[in-house]
Amino acid sequence: MKSFHKSSLVVLLLTVLGLGGVVFLGRQLQTDANQIIDSYLNLYSTSRGKEDLEVTKKILTETMEARAKVAEAFLQGDELIPFIEQLESLEKKTGVEMKLDEPKSGAGKTPNLEISFHLTGPFNSLYRFLSLMENLPYQLEWRAVAWTLDSGTTWSGDFSLAVVSYNQTNASH
Repeated sequence: MKSFHKSSLVVLLLTVLGLGGVVFLGRQLQTDANQIIDSYLNLYSTSRGKEDLEVTKKILTETMEARAKVAEAFLQGDELIPFIEQLESLEKKTGVEMKLDEPKSGAGKTPNLEISFHLTGPFNSLYRFLSLMENLPYQLEWRAVAWTLDSGTTWSGDFSLAVVSYNQTNASH
């Protein structure tokens, strides 16, 4: 009976050692699998990031001209004086007299530049001035338009508008 007891003890001990080895190997396998998954995720994130960067570079290159055109449509803060000079050249071109009030930076939903001016001259010259002004590459929003026949063929008008495509962030350059 002693030998049966000894052999049972040996089998039991080998079984426990075998199960311990299987548990140890299972844990080691799980740790290795987690490391492989983490490495794969890092590799995927890195390669995906590189792909995204390449796509972004491609989009920036392809849209360079379009972005430049959009930037031209915005009156920058440091372009205010050339803009006023543009209005003065329209005054000379159309033969009207313009009295420009001081432009004001307007707040609201979107930043804008508020401009008010008084024009005097023949009706067709005033109309041509406003037409040419409308063809400037900026988004204009008329606030007030008032025409008056002064005498004979001389008209005058008080006009107020906002340059909606105004970006004053570059004014401090």
